[in-house]
Amino acid sequence: RRMMASGSDRAVTAIMKASAVPDSVVRCFVDRHDRIKLWFNMAFSQYYVAVMRSMQEARVTNIKPSELNYDKYAMDQYDRDIVNSIPFHKELHTHIASFIENNFDLTRALEVLDLGTGTGITAKLVRDLLPLAHIDVVDFSEQMMSGAKKKLGDKNVGYIFGDYAHIDFQKKYDVVVSVIGIHHQNADGKRKLFNKIYSLLKSGGIFIFGDLVTYRDKYDAARNNALHYHHLVERAFDETALTEWAHHHMFLNDLAPVEDQIDWLSAAGFRVQKDYLRMNTCLIFASKD
Repeated sequence: RRMMASGSDRAVTAIMKASAVPDSVVRCFVDRHDRIKLWFNMAFSQYYVAVMRSMQEARVTNIKPSELNYDKYAMDQYDRDIVNSIPFHKELHTHIASFIENNFDLTRALEVLDLGTGTGITAKLVRDLLPLAHIDVVDFSEQMMSGAKKKLGDKNVGYIFGDYAHIDFQKKYDVVVSVIGIHHQNADGKRKLFNKIYSLLKSGGIFIFGDLVTYRDKYDAARNNALHYHHLVERAFDETALTEWAHHHMFLNDLAPVEDQIDWLSAAGFRVQKDYLRMNTCLIFASKD
């Protein structure tokens, strides 16, 4: 094998010198070995490419639940800290409430999907405004899902445990909501998710998208990032919360420019309305006409 690895002609010569096997037989054996080796290399290469592609697809979500500090929080602590730590969290939900009140028939039994529900803060707001709606809530953290169940109960609520980037949803929705969660998808993951959400919505459906973003202009990005940290310093409940949420923002968030995300939503087919943008906090209403 070592001789064959150095080249079939040299292998044939060496074998001929060491034996009385006819040249044609030796060359046939070596050629067959080369073909097997070539087949193995091709098969392994295809397998390697398939595995790497699968791993790449699996990495669109940039974190695991165990990496999130709040995966270990009790519901009350999480609710307190996320409101304190995310700039304009309350304002975001005030705008969402106003949009629902002004644009939906509150007596309709709508189908709603909440992606990355956490402890159900946004889902509860939606359910309170749309009492006849059925809401499916999704999260990949058992701790967060446990908090959501305490807040939402069982009536007209479905619980889906897992990473929404990889879940094959089986029905269509009137409304898809995601608030402070999609920033844990990388750029490719966000683009794919926007297309997925578009396909999940019924005709005329709405995607309510509130999240942390950045900006294409580096100076705007730097200034608003600094303001985000300033907010954490001013609003964090204590030093532990400040450390954990500052670490989260610096190392776990994967923010994309708001301009890019509007382009990706438009490319997916949405008509995009940017409703709120302050610092790194953005709210977009995207409709499927």
